[in-house]
Amino acid sequence: MTNFFTMKLTKPDMKYLVQMILTWTFINLTFNMFGLLITKLLNEAEYTYLESIANEFVKPLIIQSLLFGVCISAAFIFLKNRKLAHYLFVFVQLVVFHLIFILNLKIHHGLHFVSTFDNFGLQYLSINGQYLIDVLYLYFPINGTFENNMFLPDNTYTFYLHWIFLNLVYYFGLTWITIKTVKYLFDHKAEIPENKEDLNQTKIYFQSEEL
Repeated sequence: MTNFFTMKLTKPDMKYLVQMILTWTFINLTFNMFGLLITKLLNEAEYTYLESIANEFVKPLIIQSLLFGVCISAAFIFLKNRKLAHYLFVFVQLVVFHLIFILNLKIHHGLHFVSTFDNFGLQYLSINGQYLIDVLYLYFPINGTFENNMFLPDNTYTFYLHWIFLNLVYYFGLTWITIKTVKYLFDHKAEIPENKEDLNQTKIYFQSEEL
């Protein structure tokens, strides 16, 4: 266990984390804006305008960025393997998403996802949804019972694909793109060593650069 965990967070680490979180937030914002634009261009008649930009667009993206920031910061403090640390957020989402999904499954003439709109789990899934993935609703809509505060999709597997699987794939891809973008934009200066033993060498590199 002592070889897997570390409690160090150096100044280069903190600089790198700021770069990662800001870049991740910007790319996520861009992808979601493209998602709304693509949906509107493909089928303007079916396009649903946001009733509240603050609640339906800004708030979810802020929450997603905060969750990513907390996860990657905690991972860099406690985990020795920095490659794994980058994807702690994806792992946390994978666990939470599936817990919510499993806890709301009901068996009645088949397997069904059953919830209410004020259910915390469903709200969490909704907040962590992506407008880029919502483009698929134009071709593979989710039908079901959505009245009287009831959320009951007709096809549980389609619901899982839209709300769970594709969002996890999105977060993995977003994180991977963010890592590559940070390294490119900052000319590899933000690259963090994979092993704890390399931290001192990186610290010297950054100190000499500042001088």
